[in-house]
Amino acid sequence: MDFPTSQAIKDVIGSLKGRLPQADYEKVAPLLSELVALLQRAHEEERKQLKAERAALDKDREAVNLARREVDAARESLAKEREVAEREKKVAQRWREADAAMAAAKEVVPPPKPE
Repeated sequence: MDFPTSQAIKDVIGSLKGRLPQADYEKVAPLLSELVALLQRAHEEERKQLKAERAALDKDREAVNLARREVDAARESLAKEREVAEREKKVAQRWREADAAMAAAKEVVPPPKPE
């Protein structure tokens, strides 16, 4: 429990001492002490739960970051693959054009005559 809250509880308990008759205060004081202990325990449990939730969130965040890096790497790989495929298409097109030019050249140039 934080200091301001703890101090406020002590102040409330202290103010009851002056307002209640001594016999009544002696009956209520153990109950108030038990209430303070329960509040402290509840506060500690809540802190533990928040800490566990924070750890789970951090773990999830790390998993998301890892997945994002994997997606980025896959995207990069696909981009390179597309680039290679485009270059292969261009090379194949040039070979087809070269074959067509060679075929056209063979038609224009007569075959050599045997001697």
